[in-house]
Amino acid sequence: MTITANALNATDLRRLEANHQQLLDLGFQLEQAMEETGLDLEYAKLRRLSAAILLLLKDAHDLEERVLFPGFDRRAGSCFSVMMIEHLKAEHRYDRLAADELRLTLQALADGTCSLPIETITRMLTGFLECLRRHVSTEKLLMEALLAAEAEEREIFA
Repeated sequence: MTITANALNATDLRRLEANHQQLLDLGFQLEQAMEETGLDLEYAKLRRLSAAILLLLKDAHDLEERVLFPGFDRRAGSCFSVMMIEHLKAEHRYDRLAADELRLTLQALADGTCSLPIETITRMLTGFLECLRRHVSTEKLLMEALLAAEAEEREIFA
């Protein structure tokens, strides 16, 4: 895939939107699986979903950092945009660490080796998903601002 230096192309946009939706869907599935814990089948589902979260996050973050952030920075051209992008990149690092911790915890729960109370694990998942949803929402707003600015051939006033 070729990434243009001047605009967010339709392929990149579809991939970004698909990655965001997959992350949100996976979060919903994780919440459902946690509500249904206790059945062996659901533990297998938790194991599968928890393994998927890290790969999906990595794909989404890599694409955002290659396509979305440079376009936003180019159009905004301000110190605020640089600070915002650095903040989002820091959130990416935090999200990956939190996702890995969540994955290890859910796999331990599925294996029967987790010593944490289920309420703690549920809060851990809820906190992670709340941050993830907020982060996706922020990046969707960035995409909308970037697309509008590119369509109007103007800068983003961030």
